[in-house]
Amino acid sequence: MKPIKTWIVLADAQTVRIAINNGTGKGVYGHSTQNLKAPAVTELSDAPDIMNAAVGPNRGGVSDPDLKGQAARLFAVDIVRYLGAALSRGDFHRLILIAPATMLGYLRQALTPGLQKALYADIAKDLTHVPLDELPAHLTNVLAI
Repeated sequence: MKPIKTWIVLADAQTVRIAINNGTGKGVYGHSTQNLKAPAVTELSDAPDIMNAAVGPNRGGVSDPDLKGQAARLFAVDIVRYLGAALSRGDFHRLILIAPATMLGYLRQALTPGLQKALYADIAKDLTHVPLDELPAHLTNVLAI
């Protein structure tokens, strides 16, 4: 019987890592994601600026676009595109997404129907900095590793 290959995607707005599990008792190992890079945020802050009103002593805020949010959404789309190509090649059968709540939302919104079918679980946590040998302890309720 062929083992079920599970890709575990650990992402935040700046980083993505993929761990692979080839079945119960096989542990996890890393997968290269060198081609997946978060887009640069061109502004240091997405906080609104303050400007003087045209007439009178009032001051008002000028709403700037959410540059960090836009960059995170673009990154999520890039990650999903990468995952979609890997799924179509048969590189994995099941998918687990682990990301902070906001990034997880962006990833969910970008999922294609094929990836939605492959989605085994999603976890709203930032585990991007967890070493691979400690990752199985965080997945005991989701996957037997």
